[in-house]
Amino acid sequence: MKIIKSYKFRLKPDCNTNAMLQQHGGNSRFLWNKLVEFSQYFTNENKKFPNQSILQKEIINIKNANAFLRHSHSQPLQIHAQRLTIVNSNSIKPKTIQERKAKVAKANTPKQKAKAFDFGKPKFKAKHFENDSIFYPQNFKIKNSKIFLAKIGWIPFVKHRKIQGKPLHLTIKQDGEQWHCSIACEIHIKDALKPDVKDANIIGIDVGVKVFATCSDGTVIKNPRTLQKRLRKLKKQQKILSRRTFVEKEVHGTRTVSSNNRTKQKRKVRKTHRKIKQIRNDFLHKVSHHMITKYDGFILETLSIKSMLASGDKNLNRNILDVSWFEFGRQLEYKSLWNSKYFVRTDRYSPTTKKCSQCGNIVEMELKDRAYDCPLCDNRMDRDYNASLNILSEGLDKLNNTTGTVGINACGQSALAGWTKQEKFVENFVPAFA
Repeated sequence: MKIIKSYKFRLKPDCNTNAMLQQHGGNSRFLWNKLVEFSQYFTNENKKFPNQSILQKEIINIKNANAFLRHSHSQPLQIHAQRLTIVNSNSIKPKTIQERKAKVAKANTPKQKAKAFDFGKPKFKAKHFENDSIFYPQNFKIKNSKIFLAKIGWIPFVKHRKIQGKPLHLTIKQDGEQWHCSIACEIHIKDALKPDVKDANIIGIDVGVKVFATCSDGTVIKNPRTLQKRLRKLKKQQKILSRRTFVEKEVHGTRTVSSNNRTKQKRKVRKTHRKIKQIRNDFLHKVSHHMITKYDGFILETLSIKSMLASGDKNLNRNILDVSWFEFGRQLEYKSLWNSKYFVRTDRYSPTTKKCSQCGNIVEMELKDRAYDCPLCDNRMDRDYNASLNILSEGLDKLNNTTGTVGINACGQSALAGWTKQEKFVENFVPAFA
């Protein structure tokens, strides 16, 4: 089986190389903005989108009119024609149009309506976001802990793991003052035989906010609350940022730009956000890696996270987004495919929380209720553990009907070795609920 696996490394450019990366990233951003502007003009005049051939010819005209674009390699610039064509075609798909109409209906202010009308359409890129990217389909080399980029040269990077497979393409991504390279490689994986469903060690997983995950075998994984532990520091830095002012500067006419102190503080806020993101990703990779090495299959509930965020509770929404249920399921899914494990998702509208795992009775429950009490069979247990048993039962029924897993084309970092502290569930234990 062939898979595409991406390896992400942090670059260590010197001052000159960093300036070249900023110039090449700026050239790529400038060309994209010019193509978006041309696409809007072409669409208004001809009542249709420009195809890829027209956009590639326009790139030549833009490069002739702006000599500084010739400092960049041709391929990172030419890829914008293909990407803009895809974005234009996706903007008129029925699903995108439906979501755009829903956003327009919810918009209240003129600014919100203008933003809703542009949903799904190609957007201009800004320099102050500091998130430029450079794509190299070819003309790059990897040697030891250095990469060679055409018209830039050799750049060292932090090689924390060995690169396996055949490199296909490379992407340079800016994250504030840092630069990263993502190398996509094609790897051949031997298909291992899966154990029979009856003999396999398959678990049901119920994810939550108070507890990150509760497994059907009694394993409980605590919620690390990554954002909550650093929220006070983040609020303090954002408060300082809000007090930093803008200044007027003479650049192609008078305009308002961020002051130097505001730019410095903005990078501090970005650094804190980056730290939170990295800690969260590290936790998710460790948990998913530990589960892959321990179990033979996984049954995960399907959640409508978008509907859950519509409750209006700010604190609850923050905690839901902090646990990253979608990312955890995505990692567990592609790692199951790579390691020949069973992976099944339950039906979204299945009442796994309300249903009794012993007799199948349905009991209405509120979010504050942490214990499940069945009036028919006198079953009393933790609500998350009861839900995990229901998820396991429903998933096993699906596996018995159709043995196999859903294939995906996953691309991303593989699991980092490590373990997380586990808390075993005690059988017939009745927790003290407030």
